[in-house]
Amino acid sequence: MLWRLMPAKEREMLLAYAPQYQQRHIERILKGRATYQPCFDEHQALFIHVPKSAGRSVVRGMFDIKSVEHAPADWYQLLDPDKYRRYFKFTFVRNPWDRAVSAYTYLQQGGSAASSDDSLWSEFVGNFASFDEFVTQWMTPENVMRNALFTPQIVFLTNRFGQMDMDYVGRFENLHSDFSAIAQKLGVERELPHLNQSRSQPYQTFYSEASRQRVAEVYRQDIEAFGYSFD
Repeated sequence: MLWRLMPAKEREMLLAYAPQYQQRHIERILKGRATYQPCFDEHQALFIHVPKSAGRSVVRGMFDIKSVEHAPADWYQLLDPDKYRRYFKFTFVRNPWDRAVSAYTYLQQGGSAASSDDSLWSEFVGNFASFDEFVTQWMTPENVMRNALFTPQIVFLTNRFGQMDMDYVGRFENLHSDFSAIAQKLGVERELPHLNQSRSQPYQTFYSEASRQRVAEVYRQDIEAFGYSFD
């Protein structure tokens, strides 16, 4: 009740002290709106939606809904430990060098028109002359936690004990085959919707040696956990 009575500006200031990927979920808890989405309960499956890893296409194809929250695994575990233990937990991950380019390009193009936060980030990203400059001058382990689009993927996939806790980790690079494998596991017939490609150049062309190494440092845990390399 006190949270609802607090002026919106003060709520925003308090939430700003939490990492961005947690802010919306903290607000939902405080408003009494934290719950598993009906599509998860229907299939007894939990999809952890890592930003910029084809999550919207997966959700539309698998559950026939527009989107699900970018909520981390430990949030769902705390919300309902029994469901978390029983439900089939799956996700999709992406090569960190490719994902960084995708996030940057998305913001450079304005982000979501419905998000005032994206507008602010889009303006900020526009201050850099290039992706390479953005990476080398801004991207640090501390800074990437300021925006969920750049937050390391492993952060979304670990439980409250710090362990990676997925039953199936699909890959953006094997999207269609992994999507089919998950649908078969859930006992449903589904098709992945057509993906809109917003970038024609390979992600490798965006990098200098310096920016390549910076991404390797910032996303070391992702690279080691999922076995990715620059090429």
